[in-house]
Amino acid sequence: MEAIEHPEAYAARLQAAARARTLDGWALPEADFSPQPIRRVGVIGAGVMGSGIAQWCAACGCDVVLRDVNDAVLARGAEVVRGLFDGAVRRGQLAAAEADAGFARLRTTTGWDGFDGCDLVIEAIIENVAAKRALLDELSRVAREDALLATNTSALPLEEIAAGRPEASRLVGLHFFNPVNRMPLVELIVGRATSRPAAEAALAFAHRLRKTPVICRSAPGFVVTRVLFFYLNAACRLWGEGVPTGALDAAMQAWGWPMGPMRLIDEVGLDVTDFIFGEMAHYFPDRFARTAVCGRLLAAGLKGRKNGASGGFYVYAGREAAPNPAVTADCPACDLAADEIARRLMQVMVAEARRCVAEGVVHGEADVDCAMLVGAGFPPARGGLLFDAR
Repeated sequence: MEAIEHPEAYAARLQAAARARTLDGWALPEADFSPQPIRRVGVIGAGVMGSGIAQWCAACGCDVVLRDVNDAVLARGAEVVRGLFDGAVRRGQLAAAEADAGFARLRTTTGWDGFDGCDLVIEAIIENVAAKRALLDELSRVAREDALLATNTSALPLEEIAAGRPEASRLVGLHFFNPVNRMPLVELIVGRATSRPAAEAALAFAHRLRKTPVICRSAPGFVVTRVLFFYLNAACRLWGEGVPTGALDAAMQAWGWPMGPMRLIDEVGLDVTDFIFGEMAHYFPDRFARTAVCGRLLAAGLKGRKNGASGGFYVYAGREAAPNPAVTADCPACDLAADEIARRLMQVMVAEARRCVAEGVVHGEADVDCAMLVGAGFPPARGGLLFDAR
């Protein structure tokens, strides 16, 4: 009889394997593209993600140019970077001199100065295909022809961003997770036109950043966003049917998740969640019926905890959180047992994960399990999403 691997041993093995990942088994086109070793990185967009990416690249020894067209946003982005370095010093992760040296590797601009010397440019602007295509137009005039280009999109297929463009062969997705300095996962996205030299350069860079890469074919939502937001949408549907906020979150925490779905929505932001629900409904119209709950809360001025907001499914006072009494479903409370809540929501997640494997978004179940472990907080005591569902 075949020995059954212990779940936590399986989880640890997956992560160790990912940290040594190669592109073996991936059929990628060759190209006359010879990327240079990545020493200088351009980051476009000084919001939460862009600033986090810029700080981590600088902390790992890269010179970084951070660009935004908005002076105020750029100034706040630089403050975020400084704050992240200072936080690392307080936690004993960096010496003060190392933090100062890291911050000194950052420069900011509202123009394009410095981008002609970048070996890699990562865009972290809004999730909008037209905006990203327009940005590629600008980059084609300022970036070197041997510069690797990357998008931090969380859901958009690369083909929509770079369809028919000469830059498509050197474009990859590098989907970082927030907060960048703490979340180990990077989804490395390869499109139909992404060349092997580009993918190899991006993978080497992920390793240099001490990240855990999971390689995905370009597809809507990739793995983590797709699986997670099908689950969150299903949780919103149960909430709309009268299952209370606290009951939903308590059930999923009892199952093993570090945070319940409604609290997670607050942390991600009601606006981001509702937007991605719209994207999933667009790409999977036959299977994703977008719930209206998040849109309703947004219309009432509730944004969750994003950008300092303090109300959503919960109300917050410092570190304390309590279900928001002003937010109630339109139907009577539903007394659904915790194990039934968990069964229904995990069933949605497992089904979508299996579709990702069947569609070839990843090479196998182990890739899905690794992505959910290090990118979504799946409980290691259960091994992995699909490992647990066997």
